[in-house]
Order: sequence, then structure tokens, then C-alpha cells
Amino acid sequence: MASKQLTREKRGRPSHREDLRQELLDAAKAFIVREGYESVSMRRLSDEIGVSSAAPYHHFPDRRALLLAIALDGYRTMFESSLIGVDSTEPREILRGLLLNFLRFAAHNRRLFALMYESELVREGPAPEILEAQDQGFRSLHEIMLTVAPELPDRERAIRTATLWCAVYGFALQTNHAMIRTPQPEPERDELAEALVAQALRLFDA
Repeated sequence: MASKQLTREKRGRPSHREDLRQELLDAAKAFIVREGYESVSMRRLSDEIGVSSAAPYHHFPDRRALLLAIALDGYRTMFESSLIGVDSTEPREILRGLLLNFLRFAAHNRRLFALMYESELVREGPAPEILEAQDQGFRSLHEIMLTVAPELPDRERAIRTATLWCAVYGFALQTNHAMIRTPQPEPERDELAEALVAQALRLFDA
């Protein structure tokens, strides 16, 4: 009953356009963390923040546009945190930190990560905005690879970089879906992530 009363009170409050847009984004992010992106709907979000079902469409033309805004914010957050805790100036250690931070982001933001990498935004080919965000990440990775293995021919470096990325990205997806099995006692996820990154970096051993 109290919830219904609160909703009625919210509906009576005027909302500036920018305020409402941010409210929708915040509510959608919280919803995705709680339940995943699959069941997000404009109607459910409007009910949660107490506005009419038509109000969200003043800021997002459809559900896909809303999900896209959240996914892009996820990429921004991931890139901003990519080198947190990395104090070394040694290229290999920078790369190691970047990869481990990517795996930590995937583990700590499992449902957001699924929106960014597995949802309808990417299944039939990434949306242009998603593709641009992913390209930014790949450019950063390749720039680091140039300093990690400057002696390798460009083609060979590209092949090894792709192999490393497949190992790390595949690990993120499979652990998020609880698809990796190891002999008992099974290592903790963080321990396994450290070992996987160490093995992947051996691709660039002399």
C-alpha cells in the first residue's frame, strides 16, 4: 500500500527532461544488476520511478535505445577502470593489469557485461556505437602490444594478440555462465584468472 502511495506521489511531481532521463538510466541499471537486461521494459521502468508509461519515450525512442545508452556507459566505466591499481611502467605488467581488470569487471558486473557483449545489441552484428566502443578497446590493446612485442612482424603480432584476446574473453564468458570445470579442488575464479593471464602472456615470450 505504501509503495502505491509513493508511486502516486511521484507521479504528481514535475520532472525536468534531464532529471527524468537520468532517473530512467539509474532505474534501468539497477534493474539490470538485479534481474538482467532481458526483462527490462519501458513500462516497468516508468512504474518503478512513478511516471506515465509514455514519459520514457520523450528521452528514448524505444527499449533498444535505452539499453544502448546503458551499454555505452558500461564501456566507459570499464575503460576508466582498466588500469586501476597498475603502478608499473613495464609494458608486460601494464598488459597483465589491463587483462585482469577486464576479467574483474566481467565478474563484478556479470549482467551488465552480458548486455554489453551478448545482447541483441551485438548478436546480429554490433550496433555502430557499440562497434566504436569496442574498437577503442582494441586500439588500446594493440598499442600496448606494440610495446610488449616490438620485434614481432605485424602479422604475427596480430595473430598472437587475437589468440590472447580469445583466451581472456572466452574465460570471461564461460566463467560468467559457470561453464568452466576443473579437477577438484577447483581453483577460485581469481586464482584461475591470474593463471590464465600468465599463460596467455607466454604467447609473447621470446
